[in-house]
Amino acid sequence: MKTFTRYIRQLLLRFSLTRLTTFGHQSDIPERNILTGYLVYMTVGFGLLMLPWSTHIHTGWLDNLFTAVSAVSTTGLATVDIPGTYTIFGQFVILLLIQIGGVGYMTMSSYIIYRLTHHSDQYSDKVVSTSIAIPYGMKLHDLVNNIIHFTLIFEVLGFISFFFALRHAGVEMAGWNSVFLSISSFCTAGFSPFSDSLCRFSDNIAINLTVILLSYAGAMGFIFITDMSHKLSRRNYSISFTSKVIMLTTGILTIGGTVILALSPTAATGQGWGQRLLLSFFQTMSAMTTVGYNTMDLSTLRVGPILVFSLIMFVGASPSGTGGGVKCTSVSAVWGFIVSKLGLKNDVTFLGRIIPPYRVYTALTSVITYGTMIFFGSVILSYSEPFKLSQILFEATSAIGTVGLSTGITPELSAIGKMVIIVLMYVGRVGVITFGSALVINTRKKRFTTHTKSDLAA
Repeated sequence: MKTFTRYIRQLLLRFSLTRLTTFGHQSDIPERNILTGYLVYMTVGFGLLMLPWSTHIHTGWLDNLFTAVSAVSTTGLATVDIPGTYTIFGQFVILLLIQIGGVGYMTMSSYIIYRLTHHSDQYSDKVVSTSIAIPYGMKLHDLVNNIIHFTLIFEVLGFISFFFALRHAGVEMAGWNSVFLSISSFCTAGFSPFSDSLCRFSDNIAINLTVILLSYAGAMGFIFITDMSHKLSRRNYSISFTSKVIMLTTGILTIGGTVILALSPTAATGQGWGQRLLLSFFQTMSAMTTVGYNTMDLSTLRVGPILVFSLIMFVGASPSGTGGGVKCTSVSAVWGFIVSKLGLKNDVTFLGRIIPPYRVYTALTSVITYGTMIFFGSVILSYSEPFKLSQILFEATSAIGTVGLSTGITPELSAIGKMVIIVLMYVGRVGVITFGSALVINTRKKRFTTHTKSDLAA
């Protein structure tokens, strides 16, 4: 056994980590490896879903491609009924793609190969650090370990909670459905083993609470989780500025969205205020964490709430988390920039802290690029689809924010519409800056840019 283990380690050390995870492709630009890697896994997932034993009924190739991209991007939008279309094998493929996309294929690969070989190469570390934000003072290996360990802990706890709740509710196949919901919730994917998402459990406190806790944990990010765990275990530990921004932004979006939806005339009509607040809070949480579950029919919403939720989905989750969106830290930096310029200040500040110029530039680039992608996606959809502009904007924002909420138009999209959403989901998963950098920069410029950033950080 020791000889076999030693042979595996030597075999793995002969190959670059990035070559293994991207099936042979390696670029001098880490961003291109990220794009290629996710594209490869989406393609492999698509191929597996095309197998005859993956589906109950004949499913078109475009719908299978849509599902594979939606799973890897942890979006949750679907053009077909997932439990009615896919077999247990097909659902297992979807769940595996969700796990790869939620944690990040580079993070999972780095963890597994380091455990086997006890080595990591410099270029692989650069690719991983490009795909996830690393807190100041934390080693990359420690962050990767934390991500995998926290993921396992939360998903196991989520499975246990879901299992007892679903068994108590009399749901068949409680074990499999609990595994599916736990992984999908923590990875903020929004795929459900039930045809109505979670509408049948709209008044089930245990299931609602479990989804909420898992989604917040995944979306608020591993930086925040690590900070909170240190705060609980160390008396004099002070949480980071990033965690403070995450808590403030999350609180504002949650309270604001809940109040607006609860006061909307079409929200939970006929329900008491307790149920109304629960439904409103859950939908707000779903949009902000980008988990994408719904416990009410979103097609009944008026234009006002739709636009508000589009804004919440645009902001999205937090850095180093499983959620999508432009990220709350980027929005806080842009807000600080606007306030500082209006106040004729030279330094950009937020919560009394000066934000480094390169972080402000990155945030502005991210927000502008996200907005541009949504605009062009909505324009194309407005020509190809017969739906209202508010529904189209909601769908496009949900796709690039990898949210998965919909007003019900996803299954009715044309072939062109489905392709537009596929592209938006793909860009949303890899990140607009990573996507743009992979297309624009060359090797020489990338080296210069990386060197400049390291000088600024120092």
